[in-house]
Amino acid sequence: MKKPKIVSKHVPVLTSDFSSLIPSISGIWIDGTFGSGGYSRVLLESGAEKVIAIDIDPDVLPIAERFEEIWPGMFKILTGNFCEMSELVAGLGIRNITGIVLDLGISSMHVDISTRGFSIKNDGPLDMRMSKEGPSACDFINYASETLISEVLLKYGEERHAKAIAKQIVSVRSETPIESTHQLASLIEKVLGTGSTLRIHPATRSFQAIRVAINNELQNLIQGLISGYHLLNVGGLFAVISFHSLEDRIVKRFFNLRTNSESALNELKRIGGNSEPLFEKLNKRPIVADAQELFQNPRSRPAKLRIVKKISDGYVKIRPESLGLPNVSSSLREFQCG
Repeated sequence: MKKPKIVSKHVPVLTSDFSSLIPSISGIWIDGTFGSGGYSRVLLESGAEKVIAIDIDPDVLPIAERFEEIWPGMFKILTGNFCEMSELVAGLGIRNITGIVLDLGISSMHVDISTRGFSIKNDGPLDMRMSKEGPSACDFINYASETLISEVLLKYGEERHAKAIAKQIVSVRSETPIESTHQLASLIEKVLGTGSTLRIHPATRSFQAIRVAINNELQNLIQGLISGYHLLNVGGLFAVISFHSLEDRIVKRFFNLRTNSESALNELKRIGGNSEPLFEKLNKRPIVADAQELFQNPRSRPAKLRIVKKISDGYVKIRPESLGLPNVSSSLREFQCG
């Protein structure tokens, strides 16, 4: 009987490049960011013996349940954050992991559903929580100090006008709460203007910064990379698709790590520690979308794919800031849901 098709508006990026770099897929894989299941589907249709999917978003469960119906015994969904993948997978009693894929960032289902609060164009409540639990973007915008808001916009969004935006946020919220995405986007638009030279909406960097900060995405990424390294068999593959410079910098530096040294990063050309690398790169430069994919899916433009093979076991001890994690005030933790 023909397997029913799973319909999803989300188009996973760089899947053809992923498949060309890994033409023979087998064994047990972890899809640490299930979303709409794009990469899980690729893995299952390409020969994976089993896919263990992880996602913290409860809205993905109906899609995951369809996968379990179509691929009984071959697909398993676990609720949680991929930074905890070692603990989550340990509960299944599975040890031999052949590969891991992390498709970072937010999916179309997050952006297109206005009630999730990620969209700049579609008005909705100022939420942005991946887990739908804990403090929201609304809490951060209305109760964080001007200094902390400015710090987050600058360090997580690389927004040059962070101070001016933070000052305006505090001024506006003193008169009326900022509770919707349209309110916040319009406020930022007034501060920065809407010149014809702008390639993106003026609020894009600020929205990214707030989302990354409240979901603790960068710290979770570092923990997920370390956890994934320890889970993988020697010879196992680790693929990561990143969507902004802060993510990609962390991934790049981690994949350049050498064992037994906090500071021995190839990129920084520091000396010390064991010279045996952790990984072998399948692609020396990150893969980006070609013209055809950009035409079919404009959201693929910022995506970068890096794939490495684990070639040694070792204990990884690394200071997060050496991988590029911004140093932000500890008061942010009060507003993080992840």
